[in-house]
Amino acid sequence: MIIEKVIKNVGVIYLNRPEKINALNFEMINKIQEILEKWEKNESIRVVLFDTLTKKGFCSGGDLKELYIDYINNDKCKVKNKFFATEFEMDKYIASYTKPIVSHWTGVVMGGGIGLSINSDLIISDESVIWAMPETSLGFVPDVGVCSFISTLPQALGQYVGLTGSSLESSDLVKYNFADLYINSRDYEKLIEKLFELSEIYSGKDLIKELKDEGEKYKLEPGETFITKNLEKIEKYFSKASIVEIYKSLENNLDEDFARKTYETLKEKSQLMLAVQFEKYFVCKNLSYPETVDLDLKVLNYSVEIGEMQEGARSKVIDKDSKPNWSVKFIEDVNMDEVKKLLGLKKTYSETKNS
Repeated sequence: MIIEKVIKNVGVIYLNRPEKINALNFEMINKIQEILEKWEKNESIRVVLFDTLTKKGFCSGGDLKELYIDYINNDKCKVKNKFFATEFEMDKYIASYTKPIVSHWTGVVMGGGIGLSINSDLIISDESVIWAMPETSLGFVPDVGVCSFISTLPQALGQYVGLTGSSLESSDLVKYNFADLYINSRDYEKLIEKLFELSEIYSGKDLIKELKDEGEKYKLEPGETFITKNLEKIEKYFSKASIVEIYKSLENNLDEDFARKTYETLKEKSQLMLAVQFEKYFVCKNLSYPETVDLDLKVLNYSVEIGEMQEGARSKVIDKDSKPNWSVKFIEDVNMDEVKKLLGLKKTYSETKNS
């Protein structure tokens, strides 16, 4: 599932679990951590590359079926968050890694795969990328510290991405500084061959600079995407002071295709976690990456404690009925005191604005 290879002075970690689009499990997380620690002490390795041997994508996230069976719904498991706690510590370790990291985003790039790679020194993204954090449909919120990045997006777009789980394309990722280089997939091997060559001459920041310069030869200019086509509508509906106001705005425009589909999408999500994510967007603007990861673990633990994550995983990957029985049916019924306590808030964003 994890293949390590050293090519010249590059340590390559290949994700290789094609049947699950490289969905991460406990064994994979531990193996990646072990390899990174070994290579950090190895002076001959100057840079690490995260890559995939699976054509369908870089990583589809965490293996929810295994998580459900082995951890969150296993009565014999006393440490329900063992996978998440281990994964999140690895993500923090990667963020502070002493050697440069390059990542290759292709095809499906979601959840834990984003957490694994988003702190890389150079992210190469191709035309096939489908990037998304769909956690609100699974009973929790965008995690693995990714809200540190989502919170840098303009308010309406950040809320839209975090709440709906809608995907971004490579043009969006480069535009908003989530990825560094947008190329055609057919040029990837040429660029990586150059990385191997450069690793024999350069190290550290100099190596990344040289690779970026080389990447300019293959760089594609950002094009039109679903986001750019609908940005005006996203701003119209998601530039609100509360999740309830977003709902009302959409409800008042159900004759419009975008509003109706977005409204229907939100109704399928965990209403409690939508309220949490709305406030979390603002909270994470003032947190460091490690602090964001720690908050993510707190929210995950709470989601498991109240059964929300179990229900999301059950409906999506176990029974696959897409009929989750969420703890709260309607957004108006969410207890905002519960949300404030979970996030350590004295006031919601709306209360702060109106005070």
